[in-house]
Amino acid sequence: MLYLGTSGWPSGGDWTGLSPRERRRRYFALFNSIELTQTYRRVPDWDVVGRWRAYAPQGFVYSWVAPRYLSYRPGGEERRGLRRFLRRHKRLGRARGGVRFVVPAVADPAAFAEWLDLLAELELPGDYAFEVREELGALLEPYGWAAVNRPGAWQYTLDRPPLADLPGYAYYGSLTAALRHQREVAPKRG
Repeated sequence: MLYLGTSGWPSGGDWTGLSPRERRRRYFALFNSIELTQTYRRVPDWDVVGRWRAYAPQGFVYSWVAPRYLSYRPGGEERRGLRRFLRRHKRLGRARGGVRFVVPAVADPAAFAEWLDLLAELELPGDYAFEVREELGALLEPYGWAAVNRPGAWQYTLDRPPLADLPGYAYYGSLTAALRHQREVAPKRG
């Protein structure tokens, strides 16, 4: 299944002046997913995650962006922060989508390889995609995780048309682009 939506909640235009409840209702009627970008700045509280879960209609999922404090280097503090984040994400239950990890361009390959082992050791399964420079992408293969916008077992695209025959997540920076995809591409997929 392809989950389609926007990266962040739409704003402006005819969304201006809508209450949060009206925005959610309108959004849920249009799409089956959203990437919540606020998780990059701050790990949400348990009660916030619980509300998101309760608001989600059947079949709707929330994807998250991994927090900016991650160093992508193994260590005790990194383990605690990663576990805290992923346990909150897991709490979404049936409304849990993918997680996009934005790996800094300066990431050390050896440290990142050890970090991936740490992530696997946490045994918190999920759909994980990584924005990484090309040479780090091969390190993901043993785990079955994907690099963003590259072919894989599933996909996680941002502002690109998704590959026709692969399930995954497609998020657009603008509401217009997401609606265009929905109108032009999604019906062809069947």
